[in-house]
Amino acid sequence: MYNIAVVDDDASDRSEILGHLERYRREKDKSFTVTEFDNAVKFLEGYNPAYDIVFIDIQMPYLDGMTAAEKLREVDRAVTLVFITNMVKYAVKGYSVDAADFVVKPIVYGGFSVMLDKVLRLADKNGDAVMLKTAEGKIRLWLDRISHIEVTDHQVCYHADDGDHMVWGSLKEQESKLPTDRFAKCSNYCIVNLKYVAGITDGELKLSGGRSVPISRSKRKELTDRLLAYYGKYM
Repeated sequence: MYNIAVVDDDASDRSEILGHLERYRREKDKSFTVTEFDNAVKFLEGYNPAYDIVFIDIQMPYLDGMTAAEKLREVDRAVTLVFITNMVKYAVKGYSVDAADFVVKPIVYGGFSVMLDKVLRLADKNGDAVMLKTAEGKIRLWLDRISHIEVTDHQVCYHADDGDHMVWGSLKEQESKLPTDRFAKCSNYCIVNLKYVAGITDGELKLSGGRSVPISRSKRKELTDRLLAYYGKYM
């Protein structure tokens, strides 16, 4: 089941996309839940990062699609984004917000179907993310972009390539959200993404980018074994 949002101020254009999605669903035996928005302001109000794919029109009143996409990326780096446009030149800017593709009005089903094949593959990959409830609201992070997670006094910090993200809770709670073949504890206070491990010394773990975190003696052998298994599977 794919959860899709269609954001377009033109009702006929939204209807056209919904029709293409329905035809694709029948032909490819896929399952969609689709939510419509007639402007980007409504879409972003109380945004819940639960969508797999967002189709968003670039030219809309109140808030244009490009600006809305920039705001969307502040809270959801993982959702697959597709621009809807009348002119290709506007869609080119979409790469600055990691847009997966664009469709040009009027939307022809043949091209739409090919595009959706690609976008669904990306959505499957981008689904590899973790949902966090921060003081600023819910966000979604790609697992590959998290280097390590640390806890201090019931406050957990996710260190990611776009900055740090704080959540309340225990490290154990966060550990349950993460795949055990890619993340491992190096102490009772820290979980590392094995992808970012650059080296192990007696007392610390060196991460790519120059950072280091302490490693417990009791965790050293287990972490080494997990790291070797990771390299065997992913490298």
